[in-house]
Amino acid sequence: MGKLRFTFSCFHKPLFGWKGSFVVTQAGAERRVTFDHGMEGSIAEDCFFSMIAYRDGYTFDFIEGEMYEKSPFTFWDFLQQRKRWLQGIYLTVHSKHIPWKNKILLALSLYAWATMPLTTCQVFLCPLFPLPRWPVTDAMVALIAAVNLYMYVFGVLKSFSHKYRSNFLRLVLYLLAGIVTVPFNVLIENTAVVMGMYGQKDEFYIVKKDLHIIDV
Repeated sequence: MGKLRFTFSCFHKPLFGWKGSFVVTQAGAERRVTFDHGMEGSIAEDCFFSMIAYRDGYTFDFIEGEMYEKSPFTFWDFLQQRKRWLQGIYLTVHSKHIPWKNKILLALSLYAWATMPLTTCQVFLCPLFPLPRWPVTDAMVALIAAVNLYMYVFGVLKSFSHKYRSNFLRLVLYLLAGIVTVPFNVLIENTAVVMGMYGQKDEFYIVKKDLHIIDV
């Protein structure tokens, strides 16, 4: 979310796309841009909408505030969600209706994500086949890794601190659990990339987020 907040606040443009979980639009602008763009605009409809609006000269901004949404409840739903995001952004980037000048940074972001299996492999290959290192590259890689780890910690604190403010130990346990699950998340993200790049790109998997309460 940091890159979206930065680009919206400073440039007022969706340079890296748009996360449509919480969206406020002017009714007239929404009708003119429309979410109805056929199949290619239906898989990641929020991202496609933002690129069309950007193409047509609409501006964006970030609204300060906090809102909560439900995450997928199962590994399979999480995998399918990430797969759909990748496929939808892929279709957006390759749409002939969006000029490259509007989607170039989104394309770079997409292919950085699509090559994630290769970057993950280097964790194991570098110790086996060490090459001369360039300090600047090492520093950039370390910064990216640190920011990603920080976002896990930040996400856990934001998700649970309001619930367990009075139970510090439980909050710490959730925090540690969030860090421990990072390798599982990386595995799922890599699997989603492979499935997304080589699978059918016209399927919309609906993640069920309804809670089922069982009386005992």
